[in-house]
Amino acid sequence: MRFALAGGREGMVRTALTAVGVGLGVAMLLLAASVPTARHHRDERTHARIDVNLDDRAIDASDHTVLISDIDTVFRGKEIRGRMVQQEGSAAPLPPGVRRLPRPGEMVVSPALRRLLASPGSHLLRERLAHPVAGEVADAGLLDPGEYVFYLGGSHMVEGVGDTRRLDHFGKAYPRKPLSPELVLLGIAGIVVLLVPIGVFIAAAVRFGGEHRDRRLAALRLVGADRRTTATVAAGEVALSTLAGTALGAVLFLTGRQFAGLVEIQGLGVFTEDLTPEPVLVPVTVVAVFMLGLLVTRLSMHKVVVEPLGVVRRSGGTTRRLWWRIALPVLGLVLLRVIVQSPAGLRGGSGVVLVAVGMLALLVGVTAVLPWAVDRLTRLCGGFGPLSWQLALRRMQLSGETATRSVNGIAVAVAGAVALQTLFTGLAHGPADGAAPTAHRAPSSHTRTAVARLAAGAGNTAAYAPVLAATPGVREAVGFAELSVNPPDGGFTRTVRVADCAQLRRLASLPSCSDGDAFLTTPVGMDRAHDVTTWQAGMTLRVGADGPGWRTPRITATVPVTSADPPGDAAERILLATPGAAGPTGMEDAVGTIRLTYTTTIEDVQDRIRTTAARLDPSFAVDFPGRPEKDTALDGIWRALLAGVAAVLLLIAASMLLGALEQIRDRARVLAVLSAFGTRRRTLAGSVLWQTALPVGLGLLVAGLTGTTLGGALLGIVGRPMVHDWSALLATAGIGAVASVGVTLLTLPTLWRSTRPQGLRHE
Repeated sequence: MRFALAGGREGMVRTALTAVGVGLGVAMLLLAASVPTARHHRDERTHARIDVNLDDRAIDASDHTVLISDIDTVFRGKEIRGRMVQQEGSAAPLPPGVRRLPRPGEMVVSPALRRLLASPGSHLLRERLAHPVAGEVADAGLLDPGEYVFYLGGSHMVEGVGDTRRLDHFGKAYPRKPLSPELVLLGIAGIVVLLVPIGVFIAAAVRFGGEHRDRRLAALRLVGADRRTTATVAAGEVALSTLAGTALGAVLFLTGRQFAGLVEIQGLGVFTEDLTPEPVLVPVTVVAVFMLGLLVTRLSMHKVVVEPLGVVRRSGGTTRRLWWRIALPVLGLVLLRVIVQSPAGLRGGSGVVLVAVGMLALLVGVTAVLPWAVDRLTRLCGGFGPLSWQLALRRMQLSGETATRSVNGIAVAVAGAVALQTLFTGLAHGPADGAAPTAHRAPSSHTRTAVARLAAGAGNTAAYAPVLAATPGVREAVGFAELSVNPPDGGFTRTVRVADCAQLRRLASLPSCSDGDAFLTTPVGMDRAHDVTTWQAGMTLRVGADGPGWRTPRITATVPVTSADPPGDAAERILLATPGAAGPTGMEDAVGTIRLTYTTTIEDVQDRIRTTAARLDPSFAVDFPGRPEKDTALDGIWRALLAGVAAVLLLIAASMLLGALEQIRDRARVLAVLSAFGTRRRTLAGSVLWQTALPVGLGLLVAGLTGTTLGGALLGIVGRPMVHDWSALLATAGIGAVASVGVTLLTLPTLWRSTRPQGLRHE
């Protein structure tokens, strides 16, 4: 250990660089060890604010009850969780994080929503939520610091109208449901993809200053130290740097933990208390880092032990062999494509282990193949080209291991990111379900439809439709009441739309109409083979799932729908009824609905529609057909993985910078000599750029091939086709290019200092 600090300033810098590298890796591992705690805390907060009665019991009004309904909204793609609440007594339960329920017309907001309301450009949201703010939602009622939540005080709420429900408490604990094989596979892939680059980074950090260390150990070997003594000295050096790095990593983690609430990646944030490593994982992390450092050092002792003179004279080394480097990825493919062949294998522990080992073999195979690829490139391209090119190639020929050591991390990270992207794209597209195509007219390039539903009933839709029609960007608003009916013996749900003759004429081409008429629509281009609805006069149907009976009125005529009928409706025949035909039962249980046709050429037109609807009634729910539905679990895992990949790529960028600085420091005397002989700084900067760009370019190529192969193999396990997202692949490749240029620019000040005449001194 004393030997690690010997050698004056150079020895201290070498040890410090290794400690900093290990410290960054340890900080990332401690962050990964906090994921179980963060997930547990998030689940607890999710369960604590459940506001649905899941006990299948009747709750009577009392001093201990509260009425609540959902009034969620969206502003410029940001989802905002909203609830309207009305207390029924002085002891009404409080939602988590709320000190008191807001009075009618007041609202309690989360800190993030308060900032969003106060930010410039949020005038539409301020108009939508134009209520006095009576307080803030504390952390206990939020999933993360950046969540947008508000509770609005209501009045005259009635249980059972719309989705209004009565509660006597908030929160519900329920057993965790097992994840689907697809989500299990995505979780395994995420864990491996995030942890392997960190391990590669730590392995590279342990080898900072490796050439100097090899020469010093070779000198010990020449003066009589045996192999065991040399290995012991090397282990002592690495042990000191690793222990110092572990302590530094703990300090970095504890310091960064204090600012956790201010950081949000891919819409995902955590509270400070969420970042608490699992107690079992902390010693595992320390021991794993220590053992990894010793293992990497022992493997790198081959040249020192076998050929000490070669190390001293900076020999170019021997030609690398390819066969054993290909064996690792081939083993991984065999495990993923042959041994694990079905999703059922993911439900057992052995299947999970095999998938993890297969992925590990493929990703680690990148670090084995990349040095061979760099070696072959330098041998094929040497002897011609500009001076900066030849200087870079000669340097990589002499120290190919150093050239690829820092690039291995970004290659593995990019390979993992490509595999995750391929896997997620395949899972998001889903298997072909063979569903019948829906019959609708293709909308114009700028014309879309929206649906505004008022859960409280259909009484005011006639008055609300003209107001919504006056919203900038809205071309037409058609108001009607919508009723869902089912056959008593089960079957497909049918839709009834109730309105006066003037509104019905905007939905279909009617020959004549008077109160008491009913019309059966035929969608344009509908294939009757896919129609599953049956309408007969006098047939008794049930309103909703368990509502009262409703008798089908006499059908006056069958009519075609008009262009006002929104694209995207199912290929079914819908019954249009006047109020006289629907009867009192149909009018009482129908949901007030307004169909909107709008143009996308108006800026923020969707937010304008939501704002107008909310100002008319906060209970309005506005939907925009055609927007893809998200799989909540899949989207949550994907956002978490994206946040982790972004953090890992930042770590790898730091690794590349430290590696480049190490190479410049190692070549300081050579650079000074070249500068003294008249070599231009531009040439030297170009050589540094080539030394970074060439390994990165090769690494991205190998990573792209490996990541695509890995993603395809994982999709094959769950029987999904491989779908390429070329824009994401190009963006991932662009990360490597930006990293190369950025690292070169950051190393220029050190390069200029190394070319000073003082650099010619040597002791």
